[in-house]
Amino acid sequence: MAEYKVRKDLIGTTATRTLDLKIVDAHEYEEGVSIRVVDNMGEEYWTGLEDVELDR
Repeated sequence: MAEYKVRKDLIGTTATRTLDLKIVDAHEYEEGVSIRVVDNMGEEYWTGLEDVELDR
């Protein structure tokens, strides 16, 4: 089994992960726009348009 070192300095910190998303469906409601996306890991889910940054 591979040896490892516990990184206690990292435990409890926060991080951000960036994913490439492709919008595959979009619905507009009075409250805003919901988009269904597929990420670069193959996961598909709904989120809000305000939660992503569009590449235009």
